[in-house]
Order: sequence, then structure tokens, then C-alpha cells
Amino acid sequence: MARARHRQYIRKVRADLGMEPAWPPASHRRLGDVGVFRKGHFERKGTLESLYGIGFAPRPIPHNRASYHSDSTGNVQVHLDTGLGVDAGPVAADGSVLLEFARARSVLFHATGCRTEEIEGIETVESRMLDLHRAGGWPDDQVVITEVTHAAFTTVLMSRRRRDRIALRAAADPGVTGLDMLAASGGLQWAGGSTAGLQLLSEGDLTPLYRVRGVIPHWFKEAEAGFLGGTKDEDAVEKWVVDEVSSESFEDEDFEEDDFEDEDEEEDADGA
Repeated sequence: MARARHRQYIRKVRADLGMEPAWPPASHRRLGDVGVFRKGHFERKGTLESLYGIGFAPRPIPHNRASYHSDSTGNVQVHLDTGLGVDAGPVAADGSVLLEFARARSVLFHATGCRTEEIEGIETVESRMLDLHRAGGWPDDQVVITEVTHAAFTTVLMSRRRRDRIALRAAADPGVTGLDMLAASGGLQWAGGSTAGLQLLSEGDLTPLYRVRGVIPHWFKEAEAGFLGGTKDEDAVEKWVVDEVSSESFEDEDFEEDDFEDEDEEEDADGA
């Protein structure tokens, strides 16, 4: 589990939601923070203001609230108020949640009461980033947080083994139904079953999702907007641009989902 756990979590949540999940999940992120990624963790170096004197304001966004749910592209089944239980033991139907994980290191992510803030005038910030990069003041591996999602409550679980079953019990909250029981304001408790490899139960006031931008090379082809004319290899020309990136963009080691299939088999054999 220790190897590449952050990669599993980041890759699976990002694949479902299209945003960078904070690692560790309880970490706090702030708009305009500047830093680098170290094994999935955003290592803060300062802010746009403190490092470069670049001021900004949050973009006005309607205060709509949303929920975000990720289940490792269908590898986590959620049963609500079922009384199915884990193993042979029953779980009280009232306020109960039973999670079934099809694979080892499958991830369940659920966040409620979410609101998003973005940088106003991002094009000005991007222009300054490019100027700094050309002058050698913005390193290739440096990024800035340009969007942050604040959540009222967040729940995260990662299974240790294939076919793990975890039972949770939500505190009484008549205003919460369906999947939002996974992040009930009254709290969530482990009620039986397997031990999670990663667990965060209905934690309040987090920033579990965010987006970052960095300065990266891009090869423009002649028919593509941005082509400057003249080519390095007669097909395309390299140009540095500001674009959204992820912590995976800066991972040195190759990672494939199949790398973990053998571990699944070994865990099954050990438990036999």
C-alpha cells in the first residue's frame, strides 16, 4: 500500500472529477499559492504576491453549492440503508452505509456543500508567469493554484484489499439523504468490516479539490493556432505556454494500473 498510494488516490479522483485532489486529503489549499509537487504533495513556497508582487482578487462566482462524488470509475459500490452488513453481522438500516470495494486501493471520495473560487483576470497572471519564465524567474516545475473548491464536509476511504467491505453509520440528520449520508454534518463512524488503508470521515471545512497552472512546452503544428512559422523538425515548433497541469505531470517514475494487479493476487493469497 505504501508504494505510490498518493498516485492511486490522485489518479482515481482526478479521472472521475477532472480536478487535482489535495494530498494528503486534509491539506488546505489557498488561491494564489505558489509551489512545487513532491510525491503528490503540493509544497508551498509562497504566494504570487509575496514572491513576485502579483496581486489578484477572487473572481465573483454565484454562491451555488455542489456535491462531488468519485468511486474509482465504478469500483466502489455504495449501499444505503440496506441492513446488508459485513460478513455475517447485520448493520442497522437507519443511517447505515455499506461500501463494497471491487479492487485493492479503490477510492471513495465524497464532498458536499462545495463552492469554488477562481482568480479574476487570470490572463494577466499568465502573461506575468510567461515573462518571469523567459527571464529565468519561474522554474519549469513551479505551479500556482488558480482554483480552489471549499467543501463543508468531505469523506475519503481507500480499500486495502480486493473485495473489502466497510460499514459506516451516519449520525441522525433528517436533512441528509442518498449519497450525502457519506458526508453527514452530524458525523460518520466506522461500524464494522475491513480496515481502510486511508480514511477521512465527514471532515469539515476542507479544500479537497483544486487546479494549478504551470509553464510547459507545447509543440504547435502549422495548422494549429499559435504556430509561429519556421520549424525545428519540419512538422512543429516548440513554444512555452501556461496551461493546467497536475501533480502527475511532475512524476519521474512510470506508473500503470497493472502494476498493482499482482499485489491484489498476493493479498488474496495471504488472506486465504
